[in-house]
Amino acid sequence: MEFKKVYMKMKSKVSLVKGETRYECIFKSLKLIEDEIKRGVEGRRVIIKPNFVSVRNQLAATHVEHVRAILDFLTEFYEKEIIIAEGAALGETEEGFRNFGFYELKKDYDVEFVDLNKDEYEVFYVVDERLNPVPIKVSKLMLSKDAYIISAAKLKTHDTVIVTLSLKNIVMGAILKEDKGKMHQGYKGTNLNIFLLSKFLKPSLASIDGFIGMEGNGPVSGTPIEVKVGIASTDFLAAERIACEIMGIKPEDMEFLRYAKERYSGIIDLKNIEVCASNIESFRRGDFIIPSVQALSILSK
Repeated sequence: MEFKKVYMKMKSKVSLVKGETRYECIFKSLKLIEDEIKRGVEGRRVIIKPNFVSVRNQLAATHVEHVRAILDFLTEFYEKEIIIAEGAALGETEEGFRNFGFYELKKDYDVEFVDLNKDEYEVFYVVDERLNPVPIKVSKLMLSKDAYIISAAKLKTHDTVIVTLSLKNIVMGAILKEDKGKMHQGYKGTNLNIFLLSKFLKPSLASIDGFIGMEGNGPVSGTPIEVKVGIASTDFLAAERIACEIMGIKPEDMEFLRYAKERYSGIIDLKNIEVCASNIESFRRGDFIIPSVQALSILSK
């Protein structure tokens, strides 16, 4: 209880930047919280986790310019090799790195590419729709105690959990490919499984690319929506809360955020978040279109 009182007095900082290019949005959003990031990476190995839910549809995947902006920002003060790690859901991870131009980064940066689907693993348990325990294999790299994990996520809707942002990118990517499907247990079950694994798998830094987001039938078959915004925070919950605000999605409709609010007591309330922007109202894009299955899930609660 005492911890909760102290924690609630601390405001989480979220940077919110508009720009004319994706690179500008991401780089400037990181610069606004540079001191926090510098403290975080000290003495740790950095892992950048892009999102390749599809290895062929660029709209559904992290753009290489997003990662380039992160690398340019980091290499101003971080001199060690940086790992870029992903475990694609559809297709082969290496194909995604190749198709989206990630291997070109080797020409300019000291980076190593890792396919999380081929990593050594530990076994954890999630639940099925009847709350029976289900074993899943989780990448050891993503569980590393000394890792500073950067989630390079996109601003996207999702046909099961409403939105997919920084946390889901980490959790789903860390699960070996053959077990990813076990996470999907309907609206409530999937959100619960993400929440259960968030104790072990979560980003040290959330970097969300909203330059061109996705609405509608995400995370793969949605349509583009221009927002021209970059979001960054060392508190991924606060970043996701602000992302929902930009998308016009009520946080109470996000089952995971509801679980988190109960566990962390008020951390996602706007009054507990310091937004580095002159006026958050100017960033609101309006209500993102969500798939009908999501709307039915919300109405049935």
